[in-house]
Amino acid sequence: MRASFALRAGAALGAAALVTFAALPREAESQSNFVQDGGAGFIVTQFGFVLARDSEEIGSCPDGRAQSYGAIAADMPEGARQDGEDDSAYAQRIRQMARTLMVTEDGQGACLNPQDAPAVPHHSVTGQNVVIDGGLDLDGQVSRSGGRPAAGTCAHDDFRGASGETGIDNQFYRVVGCINAYQPTGPIGEGGGGNNGAILISLSGIDDIRNDDEVEVGIYANADPIQLSPNREALPHATYAMTQNPQQRSTTTGRIVNGVLTTDLFDFRMPHEINAMLMERTFRDMRIRATIAADGAIEGYMGGYTMVEDIYNAHFSFSRAVDADGMPARRRAGSAAGAAGTLGYTCQGVYASLLENADGHRDPETGRCTSISTQYRFRAIPAFLVDVETRGANDDLVLSAPPSAATP
Repeated sequence: MRASFALRAGAALGAAALVTFAALPREAESQSNFVQDGGAGFIVTQFGFVLARDSEEIGSCPDGRAQSYGAIAADMPEGARQDGEDDSAYAQRIRQMARTLMVTEDGQGACLNPQDAPAVPHHSVTGQNVVIDGGLDLDGQVSRSGGRPAAGTCAHDDFRGASGETGIDNQFYRVVGCINAYQPTGPIGEGGGGNNGAILISLSGIDDIRNDDEVEVGIYANADPIQLSPNREALPHATYAMTQNPQQRSTTTGRIVNGVLTTDLFDFRMPHEINAMLMERTFRDMRIRATIAADGAIEGYMGGYTMVEDIYNAHFSFSRAVDADGMPARRRAGSAAGAAGTLGYTCQGVYASLLENADGHRDPETGRCTSISTQYRFRAIPAFLVDVETRGANDDLVLSAPPSAATP
């Protein structure tokens, strides 16, 4: 059986839908109860960057943590406190010095124009034998910066995983691993920087949920709000509609060996919102390796590449962000500068580090790589998926990007 698990419906759903599933046949005792008619659906409830333990604990940043614009200004020779300068005057002078680092020569914001902004230092992960939380080997080899890179990639140093994995490609961690916010106690380190509830996964053509040499895998953006218990935990077996935006849907094949799902490559776009600004997170040559538990929970890694310009836009500059009407968001520059100051980095420093550490999709003409390896840890729980357009009673009150507004 190779039919999609998603239910097909000829009419749009209203605020709620009643879906009835056939009882699991007795002869399918090897199948867990979340598998119905050879298919299963899931909603991703946890999704975030694969990072590592505190950089000072593991020695991953021997040059120190990344600095904000203000900290860099204070470290400059002219940033020293002057004789007789009180706290207020000193702070005002440092703020003014920091502002000069945040604009280009023609007065444009550094975050939206990082290539034209004043050069500033950015501390990236350079420690030797750094162990990160886990992840996947994306290029099929244990890479070394002085060695021969895999076809289509650039030389780089791989990481080891906390469980002994080798060859993990995660150059994005090199860029952000020395930023305060990406430490385990930081706002992104704690929350993972993910969009929980934004991804749906379907499996179809399942003969045996423990071992199957071919299953079809669908990855879709979720078109419905995530359903939570009174304790604000995601409810299993809730019903969700797949997005009807074709750019936020992807399919691939996979296999299950001893309960571990491994997929072939796929590209994917995921809706992304920051400060009421609507964007997309883009993924290239992604793959999944995750363990399927007896209760239907899936936990593991989703790893692949993101084009440098795309990941910089989605997480640092917001330069392609739109508002609810599909127009360029007015708060892009202010939000980007505010995030840099709050989270502890500079936009042009991060941008330069992304270019320096890029390791995927090498341009044959320039020899430079245009994407950066990125790893995500995720957890998903069973859900019923429907492939219909959905509309709730409060949709007019909820920000929702037009299908093509955030397309790069």
